[in-house]
Amino acid sequence: MAALLPAGCATPPPAPPPRPTGRGEACLAQLEARRVEYQLAAMPVSAGGCGIDNAVRVGRTAIPWNRAAVMDCELALILDQFEAGAVQAAASRYFGRRVVRIDHFGSFDCRRESSGHHRWSQHAFGKAIDIGGFLLADGTMIRVAEDWHRAGPRGNFLHDVARSACHEFQLVLTPDSDARHQDHFHLDIGPYRLCGLS
Repeated sequence: MAALLPAGCATPPPAPPPRPTGRGEACLAQLEARRVEYQLAAMPVSAGGCGIDNAVRVGRTAIPWNRAAVMDCELALILDQFEAGAVQAAASRYFGRRVVRIDHFGSFDCRRESSGHHRWSQHAFGKAIDIGGFLLADGTMIRVAEDWHRAGPRGNFLHDVARSACHEFQLVLTPDSDARHQDHFHLDIGPYRLCGLS
C-alpha cells in the first residue's frame, strides 16, 4: 500500500531552474562579483516566441529598485554598471547627493512593440526596462514625467542620464522620442540602435 502524503504535501515543490552554462554562467559570475541581488528565474516557453534565454529575478543592482524585476542577465549587468557609474556621477554633479532608489515600470512583458511595427518588443525577451524616477538621499524624487522639460538641475540631471544611457544601451527612448515615453526612459540591449534625444 502506498504511503499517504500529509495534507498540503501532495504536490512537491517545483525544482529550481537549471543554472546556465557557457556565456550565461559567465554573466552570473559577474553579477555575483558585483554583488547584484538576484535569483535564477524559471521562464516557461510562451506562445508566440516570448521568453528569456538567461533569466534572473533581480532585487537590486548598484542602486536599490522600487520592486524586483525579471530580465536577461546581460541587462542586469549593464544596469548595474550604468547605475554605479553614470547615474551616481550625474547625481553628485547636480545635487551633491547619491541616488538611493530607482523607480521602474517593469522589464519582462510578452508583447509587441507599441510603435506599430508589429515586431516583438525587447521587453518580450527581458532585454528592456522602463525607468520612471530617481530618489535622492535627501528624499527628493526626480520624475521623468514632471522634470524632463524643467529647466535647472532636475532636467539637466535627467538629460545627462539619458545621454549616458545612449553609450551603454542599444536603444534609448525618452520624452523627446514620442508621446508613449512622456513618463519614462526605455532602455534596451536589443538589435536596434537609437538614441532618442533631440
